[in-house]
Amino acid sequence: MLAGQLLNYLSFWKPVGDNNVQSPLANPPAGPVSTTRPNIVFILTDDQDLHLNSLDYMLLTQKHLIDQGTFYKRHYCTIAICCPSRVSLWTGKTAHNTNVTDVSPPYAGGYPKFISQGLNDNYLPIWLQGAGYDTYYTGKLFNAHSIDTYDKPFPRGWTGSDFLIDPFTYQYLNASFQRNQDPPVNYAGQYNTDILAEKAYGFLDDAASVGNPFFLTIAPIAPHSDVSFTGKGAFENSGYSFSAPIPAKRHEHLFKDVKVPRTANFNPKRASGVSWIQELPRQSDENVASNDHFYRNRLRALQAVDELVDGVFSRLKDHGLLENTYVIYSTDNGYHIGQHRLQPGKECSFEEDINIPLIIRGPGIEKNTTTDVVTTHTDLAATILKLIGENPRYDFDGTAIPITPTEISAASEGWHEHVNVEYWGFALGEGEFGSGNSLHWNNTYKALRVIGKGYNLHYAVWCNGEHELYNLERDPGQLHNLLDERDRDLVSALDSNTVLGLPVAKVAARLDSLLLVLKSCKGDRCINPWDALHPDNDVKSLEQALSPRYDSFYEKEQVRVKYNRCENGYIVEAEGPQFETDGILFREGIRWDETPLLRSERDLVKTGGTDVYGTETAIDGEIERSRPSTPSSEVQTSNPSVAPSLVVLALTIGVFIAQLDTSFVLATHSTIASEFDQLANSSWLVVSYSLAMCAVQPIYGKVSDIYGRKESLIVAYMFFAIGCLICGSSTSLFQVVLGRVVSGIGSAGASALVSLIILDLVPLRQVASLRSYVNVAATTGRSLGGPIGGFLSDTIGWRWSFIGQAPLIAISACCVWILVPHKVHDEEDTKTDKFSRIDFRGAFWLATTITSFLLVVEIGGRKIPWTHPLILILLTTSVLSAVLFFVTETRWAVEPIFPIHLLKQKDVVCQYLVMMLQIAAQLSMMFCIPLYFQVTQNASASLAGAHLFPAVGGNAVGSLLSGWIIKRTGRYKSLAVVAPLIAATSYTLLILRWHGNTNFWESLYIIPGGFGTGMAEAATFIGLTASVPSEYQAMAIGGLFLASNVGVISGLAGSSAVAELTLKRELDKTLLSYPNKEKIIDRAISDIGFVLGLEGRLREIVLRAYVLSLGYTHGVSLLVRYDAPEGYNSGFRTRNTLNITHTLTTPKAPKTQTSKSQKNTQCFRTKEK
Repeated sequence: MLAGQLLNYLSFWKPVGDNNVQSPLANPPAGPVSTTRPNIVFILTDDQDLHLNSLDYMLLTQKHLIDQGTFYKRHYCTIAICCPSRVSLWTGKTAHNTNVTDVSPPYAGGYPKFISQGLNDNYLPIWLQGAGYDTYYTGKLFNAHSIDTYDKPFPRGWTGSDFLIDPFTYQYLNASFQRNQDPPVNYAGQYNTDILAEKAYGFLDDAASVGNPFFLTIAPIAPHSDVSFTGKGAFENSGYSFSAPIPAKRHEHLFKDVKVPRTANFNPKRASGVSWIQELPRQSDENVASNDHFYRNRLRALQAVDELVDGVFSRLKDHGLLENTYVIYSTDNGYHIGQHRLQPGKECSFEEDINIPLIIRGPGIEKNTTTDVVTTHTDLAATILKLIGENPRYDFDGTAIPITPTEISAASEGWHEHVNVEYWGFALGEGEFGSGNSLHWNNTYKALRVIGKGYNLHYAVWCNGEHELYNLERDPGQLHNLLDERDRDLVSALDSNTVLGLPVAKVAARLDSLLLVLKSCKGDRCINPWDALHPDNDVKSLEQALSPRYDSFYEKEQVRVKYNRCENGYIVEAEGPQFETDGILFREGIRWDETPLLRSERDLVKTGGTDVYGTETAIDGEIERSRPSTPSSEVQTSNPSVAPSLVVLALTIGVFIAQLDTSFVLATHSTIASEFDQLANSSWLVVSYSLAMCAVQPIYGKVSDIYGRKESLIVAYMFFAIGCLICGSSTSLFQVVLGRVVSGIGSAGASALVSLIILDLVPLRQVASLRSYVNVAATTGRSLGGPIGGFLSDTIGWRWSFIGQAPLIAISACCVWILVPHKVHDEEDTKTDKFSRIDFRGAFWLATTITSFLLVVEIGGRKIPWTHPLILILLTTSVLSAVLFFVTETRWAVEPIFPIHLLKQKDVVCQYLVMMLQIAAQLSMMFCIPLYFQVTQNASASLAGAHLFPAVGGNAVGSLLSGWIIKRTGRYKSLAVVAPLIAATSYTLLILRWHGNTNFWESLYIIPGGFGTGMAEAATFIGLTASVPSEYQAMAIGGLFLASNVGVISGLAGSSAVAELTLKRELDKTLLSYPNKEKIIDRAISDIGFVLGLEGRLREIVLRAYVLSLGYTHGVSLLVRYDAPEGYNSGFRTRNTLNITHTLTTPKAPKTQTSKSQKNTQCFRTKEK
């Protein structure tokens, strides 16, 4: 790749003196001045420190900005590395929400990741242009924005642009710029910052001549290291070296005697920090001298930036724009040189790396003012929108910074006091002693800064289990870790092992809980994290949280921040407990055992209509979904006034028909099979349908991601209708089964896609409620399907129950086409590209695995002996297919049909297990009920089917109730635990009371079974959706419906097997005196009409055997129901009752082994860095 970049470089290189520099006019005209809306100039340096005093050497910047504006001393980046920090700045989101966590591909960073995350369509310049601003940019945009990637695609949102381009971005004397959509141009021998200054002045001239309000970003590389390509593998075989910055010749003589400030933490005698930092050797005199030279060159390189600042103000003044222009000065991250024995670099959470300059000057800004208000880079996008009179966006993780004296004064009393800092991957040393010798793994951590009246704290949790806590009020150099056993004596001398006069463990517990919220926060939760822990708004600060009334909540009950493993990027299952699914909340008098994971409607209004997952709700009649991991996805509808409720109504038609069909078959399967004299095979009418659903279920999620939900649903309806027509025109049981297979293929898509469409339409908290209405339609279909199917079977024939569905499903397809929104995914892909993205091999092997296994379940021991060769063949096929599926998904599939890593998440597997067990138990009961009433009460098919109504009615009520509870409270775990216990009541009563003479009131015993299943289905769906990132939700939900279908097959096959085996056994024992015993048993099992025609003693014997055999099936269902809540509980965390002192003050953790993904990506980031 690098060789290719060099060849491309040769193709556009131009010699010194090329006339492509945009020179300023000798006498620039004073263009039209904007009347009201202010202009904004943003000067963004690279790796500029605050704590090494670089601003002290920039006299012109002090003159124009510090002396004339407000200096924010407590401004922080939230990730101390270039590209991720810049992406957070431009999007207003933390790195865990942009998922741009590194500087280069392929793992987690750089310009390609910015593009793949859809952020090129959803960041600040796009919004500014929408507000009527002209936007300009010159300088460094992102890492890996290179000669290979600059046009794939071009950065959007810029009226004019002239970007520095990799691999020449950090070369002070060999820069390459790429203007607008022209090819890159090289400026060998010219000084990088001077070229940049001329381009910036040119854009100012352009903006002034046009007269529109404008936004101009000027992004010099100083004082970043000079990064050159040596071709000799100087650094981890990357061929890059990171040497001291190169100043302009006119500045080379400056600061000859200046050295890195010799603070207490500079090259300390005693190692500090944790992890690899704690193991660093003390730097030699030669090393220190080299780093002093590195420092001096940083100051020298900044002199050209200082001149650039002066030139910008001169230009603004000449154009008459100065009084109506805000000028913002900042950098992407800080820098350390020698502190904590570190070689030059960044990427740590120490103050030198994260506390960075921010200066704002402009209309209404107080001059020569310094403030301690805590601000972050995620606040800047909101701040810039505020400056131009626009409202902040709903999905921002930051809030507008107070800028006027009044706002700053008010903020000193009620502003947020926290900063969330995060990092993934390795740390890189630079300079003579760092570059090529200083790469450190296990630099993945979560950190927190809390600064308030009387406290100034830093808390961090590392992926290897180590913890840090520093009291910067007494230890500004962060040398004494209060949670390190090695520091016990020093800490005792420093502050008597207390923080704020309290035990360290007491304070650490609060900080850990706050970090638990922030490490996965989205939107308002990032801004007001204490509100998440205390929904009654009784705590707004650390000081308030330290009240003794909260001791038990924080120190014993709350889950702790920890990692499951070290990774180089943001992978949720590696991140350990998540507050949204594992954390607990405090409410007076209530010991909560779970998180209300979704905000109430009141909270949605408060935060502008955004749910906790970053989903935007309906705004001005247009439904738009914007989840951070799939921001390019849009929901579009030809009629933007279509309300979600109307869309759901359209979806319910198809759901109603599909469930009507299911009950048709449940009520008439014995009649259909008996017509072909194959009652023993009647379960195939349902099993074949479910097998087909299982076989194709996984593919629908990915297909709908590629082609769209609506289009995929229409295709599913087509399959369903064709299958119904085949069933209605069949002449053998085999043909009916074939039709059921085709219908099952269609039903697989319909079941999952309806839920996905709802998930796309509304915030997650409302999903359960809307799905409950769909469930009402489903249960209504199930309720009416039995009686209608039985009636048709008793009158004009069962075939019409299938044929009549075809026109109804066509009507449903038309409604879907007109009303359901279209979710756009990757519209630029060609049809061939889209088709190639489908993992057909993985889908085939998964379908083969499941089908082979379930066939064994269906036929083993009943149709054929377990010792039959076919059983061995099917089991072998299932195992081999499973292995091939695993290999395909982990090694070959570019876009897996089902990500294997989801099965490593306990929460996900738990939801699948619970769903399967619930459905298996419910379908077992539903299968047996019509048969019970036909046999014991000689009920017609329609009347027997009507007995299903109480169960499906209970299902509807349970679903509605759980949807209402989840919408109101956000609680779902307790519902999923209680629901199976409620349902188990039905099976207990059936075993005890259904003995063949069941009256009307006793027939209602099946209501709790349906009620519990309805509750469990809703809670399980929400639990799963909350457990996985949005980019995996379609596939995960497909897996959930697959688990449901496996439950259907297991329940039907299991109940059929138990009933048949026990019926044979009982009849064999009780018919000893009948000479034609075997014939009677075969007929009793295969033909229900035969049973109904028996008389006298023989009828009593057969009926008693039937009742006993069906009772056994209810007993098995009861056991399954009791296992479900146990499985659910085991899938979630148990309450942590360990003492906080033990949890957070452990000695230094052992080294962790570098993960495979870390090894594979070891040299990628440095290639573009």
